Amino acid sequence: MSDDPMDSGSNNAEEIDPGEPIAVLAGFEHDVSTGLVARIRRTIGRRTTAAQVTNFAFDMPFAIFKEFWLVVMELLNTQKTGKDAGR
Repeated sequence: MSDDPMDSGSNNAEEIDPGEPIAVLAGFEHDVSTGLVARIRRTIGRRTTAAQVTNFAFDMPFAIFKEFWLVVMELLNTQKTGKDAGR
């Protein structure tokens, strides 16, 4: 048998003992700065705004063309739909 980590099919989670935490590494823990959270929110906001502007810029020309097309088709439609349509 090999001691490869790839052979972990026979190992259960119960058999692995992580041991005690290393005291020296516990001193490296740092609190998250308040500026970091604000920077992340601003970055997400910028990317969301850029995505919405891009989506608007690509979708609006098609929507405007579609509306103009419908207006032209309505103008070319010569059927009367008012009260006098049956006469």
